[in-house]
Amino acid sequence: MPFQRSSLSSLAQWVAVALGLQHAAAVSASGRPNIVVIMSDDQDVRLGSMKFMGAVQRELAAKGSTFANHHTTSAQCCPSRVALLRGQAAHNTNVTNVFAPGGNYEKFALSGEMNDYLPHWLNKAGYRTEYLGKFLNGVNILNWVSQPRGWNHVDVFLEPYQTTPNSVVMSENGNTPIWFKGFHQTDIIRAKALDRLDKLTATEQDQPFFLFLSPTAPHVDDETATTVPCQRHEGLFLNATVPRTPSFNPPDAVQRNKVSWLRDLEPMPDADVAWADAEYRRRAQALMGIDEMVADVVAKLEEKGVIDNTYIIYTSDNGYHLGQHRMAVGKTTPFAEDTNLPFVVRGPGVPAGARSTLVGSHLDLAPTFLDIAGVSPQEMPVFLDGRSLLPQWKDPQMKHPGAGEGGNAEVLNVEYWGTASIGTPNGRFASPKNTYKTVRIAGDGFGYLYSHWCETSDVELYNTTDDPHEITNLALNPTPETKRLMSRLNALLLATKSCAENTCRNPWQTVVANTAAAGSVASLKQALDPRLDDLFASFPQVTVARCLPVQLAANEAPFWPPLAQEGLGLAHRNYTPSLGPSYKFTPLVANDKPEGTAEQRHATLADMLGQARPLTKEELDPLQPRGMRNL
Repeated sequence: MPFQRSSLSSLAQWVAVALGLQHAAAVSASGRPNIVVIMSDDQDVRLGSMKFMGAVQRELAAKGSTFANHHTTSAQCCPSRVALLRGQAAHNTNVTNVFAPGGNYEKFALSGEMNDYLPHWLNKAGYRTEYLGKFLNGVNILNWVSQPRGWNHVDVFLEPYQTTPNSVVMSENGNTPIWFKGFHQTDIIRAKALDRLDKLTATEQDQPFFLFLSPTAPHVDDETATTVPCQRHEGLFLNATVPRTPSFNPPDAVQRNKVSWLRDLEPMPDADVAWADAEYRRRAQALMGIDEMVADVVAKLEEKGVIDNTYIIYTSDNGYHLGQHRMAVGKTTPFAEDTNLPFVVRGPGVPAGARSTLVGSHLDLAPTFLDIAGVSPQEMPVFLDGRSLLPQWKDPQMKHPGAGEGGNAEVLNVEYWGTASIGTPNGRFASPKNTYKTVRIAGDGFGYLYSHWCETSDVELYNTTDDPHEITNLALNPTPETKRLMSRLNALLLATKSCAENTCRNPWQTVVANTAAAGSVASLKQALDPRLDDLFASFPQVTVARCLPVQLAANEAPFWPPLAQEGLGLAHRNYTPSLGPSYKFTPLVANDKPEGTAEQRHATLADMLGQARPLTKEELDPLQPRGMRNL
């Protein structure tokens, strides 16, 4: 028996040493942290979607920090994603919509921006970069061979199967598209993520890694116009309804505060209200698949011994509204439901269980990731419009200069070009007058939303501290003090709508540069000095002459400074004067029943590949339009 105890003791020591060596190989080979981004599609935060996600709350929020004031600067998939990947505002990337001519994957490629964005920079810094899921609108069954550049491994959904959870077609590294028959999209991304993490944490892999996971839940299935959860989650949350906040399907007296096309919206009929509630439930159900993915990814990182050296970021590309301001189902507006995003970070140095009101945007993520990678500000691309958020991730209660006073770190530019598409049980309807310019100040205890709309020159101003639901438009009957405030916000918007690089990070300095107030204004509070009334009254009004679906500088004049209209990112991208129409394809393969069953909860990639097959030539090119450029 003593011999047996000794043997067991030796075995335990050997196992401990072996596990320790595996952990050391996984963590210490590079020293620098790994980064995992999990980005849902069209997920709200203002309507309470995060409360359904137990794993996100348990594994990320409780062990990391939640940032309540994180926003996108353009509330639509493609502009938001490109802004994140390039670290530039949409007015500088010129990817301004999901469809041509405003934008899509083709425009991103032809502009040259795909040759100079985040994965290239991280590769140069010594990281291995990988991407799984939805990349950009416009990656499709004609251009799949021209895979998104820069990634060491890229495996993306292809249109028309990008947002069809029960018809999943993907191309891995530009290879022949594969149909994953018999499985739900979210389960496939989960299984692929775990497979890639096994490879990324292998002993022979000595690079830090950046892994971007991009499922499309809870985006609607474009074929059915409804959200499609995994089958095993369809019976959950059957009593959940959209929160009945003051902005939900408001009465006429409230809706009259809106401007442009929103003012004329009729009250939502009972059928539309029921539709919004049903979509709310389906969206919550769809998020359960992503929540399971989060749990499995965290467990895999723990199993591989790299969890303590990995930043995990959970967010979405844009928000979503469900009945607010009488808009049944959709996005693309400047209101908080559409721009405010879920944002949770867990990682080295990030406090556990903290909740912060510090402001951030998707423009800030590229410089933040480069900061994590050890790239100095001097080595980062000169055209970045954002700033690193790493200091505030590590100190969520820190105070920026001018905090709570409308200082630089509290100013957000929000912009959109094109139509608003509103989903109803009777189909979608679109308003072509949804182009606007907006500046949001989102300080702790201090906030405003100020917008100029196209064609009508309508203006909105909301005190978002006193009026968080953005229903009382102070610009309709402004007091003298409100007029003073509007003059400051108009000047600020003149600068932010065409800002670039440091002028985006320090817009107040740009506003007063070359004036008598130069160097004296770094916040809205300072700008409200009565001695500056004449200065701010002298600025021209923000104008968007016509409601165009594309950015056209002459249509958006004047600018501040005046020469800004000659910039708009053109020094760092190719001019793309015109693009043909975006192609619409018809899916030709689909599962014959809802997938994502309970039995498939832990299905492996090997299980899925056992039922998968390549698309045939006919399925890839069935009378489809010709002439797609080789990207």
